[in-house]
Amino acid sequence: MSTETALFHIVHRLEKSLNHKEIALGAFLDIEGAFDNTSFSAIITAARQRGLEETCCRWVRSMLESRLVYTSIMGSSLTAKVVGGCPRGGVLSLLLWNLVVDRLLTITNDLGFSTFGYADDIVIIIQGKFAHTCREIMQEALNVVVKWALKEGLNISPHKTVIVPFTNRSTTEGLGPLTLYGKELTKLDEVKYVGMTLDSKLNWN
Repeated sequence: MSTETALFHIVHRLEKSLNHKEIALGAFLDIEGAFDNTSFSAIITAARQRGLEETCCRWVRSMLESRLVYTSIMGSSLTAKVVGGCPRGGVLSLLLWNLVVDRLLTITNDLGFSTFGYADDIVIIIQGKFAHTCREIMQEALNVVVKWALKEGLNISPHKTVIVPFTNRSTTEGLGPLTLYGKELTKLDEVKYVGMTLDSKLNWN
């Protein structure tokens, strides 16, 4: 679907929380080099889990593993075999990544965490009346994300992952620190998601 659809689902959830005078804690995840670092085995495993025919799985694996890259500089050239990632500009690349990341969306949503994804832009939203409860639940969700990333051979950047508390309250007392790989995450009053800036009160200024 479109970026507008992704934005609508998130904003609708946030507005509903604000109307109920709740806190909606948003975690905007940054998956380091999602398309470049995804392993071939993770892609094929995800494809099989989603029911892709074995003939297609073998074809995709062959396509991925047979790629070569060339470079030439100052009269010298080098050829190397690609060992991971989705082809840049490939018509299948987004689909192959979606197969991998869909597992994260399924796991987190099945556990009760509201998780949304558009390509490699992943957002977790935790709503509630009490800031400290939202923080505890969000930390559980982040722990699940880390476990998934380790299994898939990926990494979530603690430095680029952003936490935004969406609320009309004047204070978010009780909202303690959140961590990823033991590193404290940055809390901001606004964040850019699929090209739009979302501020903590959704006043669109």
